[in-house]
Amino acid sequence: MPMVADGRILGWILLLLAGVAWAGPVQAGAVKCGEKPIRLAFYEYGFLYDKGVGIDQDVVDELIRRSGCRFDTQVMTRARIWADLATGDLDMSVSGIRTPERERFAWFADYLIMKNYALVHGEVTAGVQSAREFLRQTQLQIGVVRSFKHGVEQDQWLESLRQAGRVQETPDVETVFKKLKSHRVDAMFSQPPVFRKYLRDLHLADQVEVQDWTPEEKGVPHGLILAKSRFDALDAEQWQALLVAMRREGVLKKIFLRYLPEDEANRLLDF
Repeated sequence: MPMVADGRILGWILLLLAGVAWAGPVQAGAVKCGEKPIRLAFYEYGFLYDKGVGIDQDVVDELIRRSGCRFDTQVMTRARIWADLATGDLDMSVSGIRTPERERFAWFADYLIMKNYALVHGEVTAGVQSAREFLRQTQLQIGVVRSFKHGVEQDQWLESLRQAGRVQETPDVETVFKKLKSHRVDAMFSQPPVFRKYLRDLHLADQVEVQDWTPEEKGVPHGLILAKSRFDALDAEQWQALLVAMRREGVLKKIFLRYLPEDEANRLLDF
């Protein structure tokens, strides 16, 4: 009899240990999921998200695993995403930049930082190695995505070019890259997870030079966007805690390295 009892106790202990081993990495209960699935939208943007593949998809997959929450995901335009977050028709989105206006209806939980680099067409790089040199050559044109924010210093510089009629605005990023490839514009701004994809897909790597025109700027934090219509301040802190754990454990870097060289992956983590 004692041997049978000992065997049962050992079995219970093993089951408990197995449960702990399973629950630990998932961090079940770390966030409040709610009864309804979390409505999350992705937007197509380079290696951040491209037809179900990318950094944002991998980050969300890991958050699903760690939180245990149910998600209902879809792909939308960025303009529609911000509108639906503001009205409460969407609960969450990815890699968003905080602004005072957006903070009225959303919380932000950062997981990467990005800055825009100048991509300069090879035919003009001999005389262009800085924003100042580009500005001096009044015949040169730069391409941008309409309504896109590049950072304080770059947006101020672009405004001066707009006044001179030297900015070509385009509705989407791929079209700007195609204009650069055909030399309809002489330069553009882009971030590593975006330009790495298009330099590869459009065979542009040997036609452009990547330059840092704002070396003193660190970049802009991008984060998970949580609608205040669904999440409160404590909820936002708990989602941020999951992302902090992913960074501390090296999971974020592992995700970034799937798409970017190590030096660029490290810069995304410098926030």
